[in-house]
Amino acid sequence: MKRILLILFSIILLLALLSCDSDNSDVLAKREISDILYDISMDFNLKDISGIMDHLHTEYLHKGMLGYNFNSLWLDRMAQFSLLDIEVLYIDLDGDKAIVHSKNKFSSNTETQTLNEPEDSGDISYFRRENGVWYIYGNQQYTK
Repeated sequence: MKRILLILFSIILLLALLSCDSDNSDVLAKREISDILYDISMDFNLKDISGIMDHLHTEYLHKGMLGYNFNSLWLDRMAQFSLLDIEVLYIDLDGDKAIVHSKNKFSSNTETQTLNEPEDSGDISYFRRENGVWYIYGNQQYTK
């Protein structure tokens, strides 16, 4: 009887460990994406556009905006605001794609603008994993 209980317990433990793999990979993916957004806020605060662009997928497309438009948008934001704070609210994962819901607070000495993402702009809300690396991918739509 003890042997049967031990085998049963081992099987249950093995099943529990195997079922945690997707949960662990989801947690890891969310952490990686959150880290990228933290890096973007730090690069913004240091006025390092190259650091931000390093996270952009080569096929970036968002509401008709391509990579060079994204670069211009973020240079304009850097000229207008001195600080960016990104608060990640939650991340929807769907395989190798993700949508980040966040509050992005841009501020300067004279003004503050908070974007509720992805609703307000969404330009850094859509991610895609390629070769194990997460990139900002855009919503892949041409319409504004």
